[in-house]
Amino acid sequence: MRHIILHGHIFKNAGSTFDWSLNRNFGEGFLDHRDNRAMRQQRAKHLATVVSSTPGLTALSSHHLCYPLPQPPEVTFHTAYLLRHPIERIQSVYAFERKQDADTPGAVAAKEKNFAQYVAWRMQEEIPRTIRDYQTSYVAGFHTRHVKATAPADWLQRALHHLEFLDCVGVVDRYDESMVVFERYLEPFFPDIDLAYVRQNVTQRDIASDAIDTRVHNTLDKLGDLAAEVLSRNSYDLALYRQANQKLDEAIARIDDFDRRLAKFRKRCKRINVGSVLERIGLQ
Repeated sequence: MRHIILHGHIFKNAGSTFDWSLNRNFGEGFLDHRDNRAMRQQRAKHLATVVSSTPGLTALSSHHLCYPLPQPPEVTFHTAYLLRHPIERIQSVYAFERKQDADTPGAVAAKEKNFAQYVAWRMQEEIPRTIRDYQTSYVAGFHTRHVKATAPADWLQRALHHLEFLDCVGVVDRYDESMVVFERYLEPFFPDIDLAYVRQNVTQRDIASDAIDTRVHNTLDKLGDLAAEVLSRNSYDLALYRQANQKLDEAIARIDDFDRRLAKFRKRCKRINVGSVLERIGLQ
């Protein structure tokens, strides 16, 4: 039986950091899948083809992971998602697109508009739903189509149902705890799994030390009269985020030595971060 980790890489949800850890663990066995058109159009068929044509594949990350998944014979998928508070995520999306060297509509708009203007632009129905219940549409499997529509209620039910049966559901603002849970679940299939990390592709906003509630409050404060609309258009993502936190709490409660594991995990992270700095300055 082949065991393959599938990472549903949601934009601005710490996915690059998780991918860094997967690459560190599996090397050539890790695929950062970038054939987005094929994955969007062929979905499960394309994923099945990638799996069958890549016998050494151990982990795959895709911005357009399909759902439902294919069911290749003698293959077990272990799917991982990282969810983020949707209001905090908005600030990160804006900061990223503002500095991005690209001419996409989002990158152009972020450079031309201040934060509130950019968010107001993103709230329009004809603009892709990057900050309008986007995580719900992704987990429900509709991120590759109907991207400009208002999310129907059944998308949330579908996303919550999908989440219920996943063992690797993490929360971005609880990243270390999430990785300990992931490691504990994946250990029987990948005995040497080590998800310690060096942060990747982060903005200053992503590494803010304020509590999540403070960061969310500050973001809503910046939006002023627009805040109510933003909350309304992310109500499904807020429900999904709450469910992800509850699922993470339940997973932590099932790990008897969780505190010890978390402390050891953070020591591993500190060690590889020091090593990364030394390598960068040429001392290792």
